[in-house]
Amino acid sequence: MFDVIIIGAGVAGFSAALFASRRGLKTLVIGKDVAGQANYTDTIENFPGIEEIGGFELVNQIRNQAEKFGAEYLQSEVTKLKTSPDAFVVTAYGKQYKSQGLILAYGKTPRDLGIPGEQALKGKGISYCATCDAPLFKGKVVAIAGIGDIAADAGLLCAKYAKKVYILSKTDKLLAHSELTKALFKKKNVELVPFIQIQEIMGETILSGIKLMHLKTGRQEELFLHGLFVELGYIVNSHFLQNIVKLDEQEQIVVDSDQTTSCAGIFAAGDATNRPYKQAVVSAGEGAAAALACYDWMMRKKGSVGLSSDWTQIKRIK
Repeated sequence: MFDVIIIGAGVAGFSAALFASRRGLKTLVIGKDVAGQANYTDTIENFPGIEEIGGFELVNQIRNQAEKFGAEYLQSEVTKLKTSPDAFVVTAYGKQYKSQGLILAYGKTPRDLGIPGEQALKGKGISYCATCDAPLFKGKVVAIAGIGDIAADAGLLCAKYAKKVYILSKTDKLLAHSELTKALFKKKNVELVPFIQIQEIMGETILSGIKLMHLKTGRQEELFLHGLFVELGYIVNSHFLQNIVKLDEQEQIVVDSDQTTSCAGIFAAGDATNRPYKQAVVSAGEGAAAALACYDWMMRKKGSVGLSSDWTQIKRIK
């Protein structure tokens, strides 16, 4: 049993983990990838106290701070959430985790391919973050299924480690920035596989390959792989909440001024909320506020003095 589970491993999620763990709360962060959209921000110049930093580097620094105070990180995807009088039950990749409090900071999550075999092999050869996982495939054979610059970036990164990198495309080219594609296909271990659509992901306990269909001929074939990187961009994915908290018309989580949601014990921060400003520094502040509000709620629930002298009990919004 954790004191608090934080869903989301970006700026908001790890900022919340830092503040929660420093308050002595047993903290678990669950994220499909580290840094989320920050992975595609090469340079941040407006984070106070830091002149210039990459998005992934910033999140990793916050993560390291949180882990120094005992926070734990699990790379997984939350698929279900249940509430009970005693705990919240979070299901991620088939395993259940319990906590007293919950912070939603998942922002925008990577898009799935939506094909057979994908759900069962997530985290077992399928990755949604080349920045996070490319080094794990040193000397291996991998493929990139993605679009635009993010797929090209992933291919360049994987080419540093993998023995072979296949770039899968539904057309005869990868539609990305010309300089990126030039740099990518100069790599001797990178090969474009044109006019291809993935039909199925193969493997029982770990990915072994993919089934492909040639879009011009209809011919089907199999491609042996150790890893598949899915780089299709991000969406706001709130389906696992199952009407537990109030959402707006864009499926953003509705929060009050102290990051509380419509469900007692659940708080939210970052790009997944209905706050108007989506910036790293805003997410960091909201993550900290959500953690402090969660700690305050937990202390008062136990009959102890909380952080706020003018606390009013959280009410459920029907």
